[in-house]
Amino acid sequence: MNETQTYSINIEDNNIVLRLKGDMFDEESLVKLLDYLELESIRRRSSLSAEVAQSLADEIDGEVWEKVKVRIPGA
Repeated sequence: MNETQTYSINIEDNNIVLRLKGDMFDEESLVKLLDYLELESIRRRSSLSAEVAQSLADEIDGEVWEKVKVRIPGA
């Protein structure tokens, strides 16, 4: 990677190697980006319809809310 590039991408065997300038991104932003890419990869390979996926997401949201609402005063 030269001085003017902010990133470079190389394919090595079956791996993608991404190099970023260290001062371009904070760690939290990179983690969010990588999480998004991972979820997008799963979504592309999934045979779930959008409706079934939304139903599962709603179910998970409801279960999580039931577990955490006892920790929130006034909930």
